[in-house]
Amino acid sequence: MTPDHLRRRRAPRHGVASAAAATLLLITLGSTAPAAHADPSPQPSGSPGPLPTTVEGLKKELDKLQEEAEILTEQYNKSRVELKAAKKAEQAAARKAATLRAQAEPARQRLGEIAAANYKGGRPDVLFMIDGTADGLAASAYLAKRQSDTVAALQKQIKEAEAAEKAAHARTAEVEKAAKTSEEARGRAKAKVDEVLKRLEKLTTTNAYSPRTGLKAAVKGTGLPAEMARKAVTKLGAPYVWAAAGPRSFDCSGLVVWAYAQVGKPGLPHYTGSLYGLGTKVSRGELRSGDLVYFGANLHHMGIYLSDGKYLHAPQTGDVVKISRLSDRSDYAGANRIG
Repeated sequence: MTPDHLRRRRAPRHGVASAAAATLLLITLGSTAPAAHADPSPQPSGSPGPLPTTVEGLKKELDKLQEEAEILTEQYNKSRVELKAAKKAEQAAARKAATLRAQAEPARQRLGEIAAANYKGGRPDVLFMIDGTADGLAASAYLAKRQSDTVAALQKQIKEAEAAEKAAHARTAEVEKAAKTSEEARGRAKAKVDEVLKRLEKLTTTNAYSPRTGLKAAVKGTGLPAEMARKAVTKLGAPYVWAAAGPRSFDCSGLVVWAYAQVGKPGLPHYTGSLYGLGTKVSRGELRSGDLVYFGANLHHMGIYLSDGKYLHAPQTGDVVKISRLSDRSDYAGANRIG
């Protein structure tokens, strides 16, 4: 049987083995660091296809493109929400990993001290504040083992946290790529919508000139109000006659009633107050060709907006249907659009 004192003398070898394992763990811990990731490059955008050359074709294309643009806008909005959440998750994962690394550092340093002391075979009594006997060496091995277990547990948590951080970073990069792709697609759709609108405007612009005032204006766009305005400008120079509604003379509301009748909307009330109650109210900044503009607190006068701050109207006895500037009126009361 092996004497008891020999068994006790072998204890330092366990301490050395524990210290060696601890040192290996220490090296592994020291080399652990988050991996770097590069964001993927955005995909190249496609080229726009040819556009129709007729008004009807452009209208159909516009409807299709506007629906597409609306879908892409919502996809873009979704990607922004997802990107915000992904960045928040990535930051949380990074904070957790950093906290665990900071917690492991003191244990790592202590383990280094234990490993160094055991390898040197020096004076464990200095390290552990006990005598230098075999009992002290056994205690040294025990403490090294405990410290090694502590660091190993922290190392496991750090690896898990860094794996989560890596996954969160990858998710953020993925969502950033999706957001960029969505934004580019949305931009292309909007550019195509703008191009269609520009072509439509060119094909549907009617220029008008008022000899009485020397002003020029244009009727732009399509739709019932714009078509009504095109009919109305054909009466430039027609005389004002009180209560007249065409076809050779007009008062202010009579011109509107006559022009709407020419585009398939007959029977509108020949009275400014009643006309103001129809359709949809429009702010001054959103006026477009064919909107009706009103003047005076009691809406005693009205006209048809054309473009560029100019409107068409039949003003008063002795005058004719002409183009005037809105800025010349101080009694502007509002506007509406009758479709």
